[in-house]
Amino acid sequence: MSHKPIATLSGFSLLGGVFAYTKFGSTPSLVGSFAIGSAMLLSSMRIRDGMEYGYESAVVSSAALVVPTLRRTIKTRMPIPATVCLLATASTAYYMKALTELKRQAV
Repeated sequence: MSHKPIATLSGFSLLGGVFAYTKFGSTPSLVGSFAIGSAMLLSSMRIRDGMEYGYESAVVSSAALVVPTLRRTIKTRMPIPATVCLLATASTAYYMKALTELKRQAV
């Protein structure tokens, strides 16, 4: 499985936080997006380099992004949080499948 989906989602997370900060002055969105985006980028590098816990951290960081973006989507009905939420959900499913296959091969 590839590291590129989580790396791309990391960029979307960072862009979403910067957008929220510039448009609404939301410092928590900026800080949160940088925290989650950094965790995703670290996951991407771990997967790319074949290190341990890359897929696990990708699942956790993707799932951690779903919750705030889903709340923001429901609250604002704006397309950017909805898109990021959908991408985070897809990423969570993708890496859960990859993790399941990896564990199945190890047995």
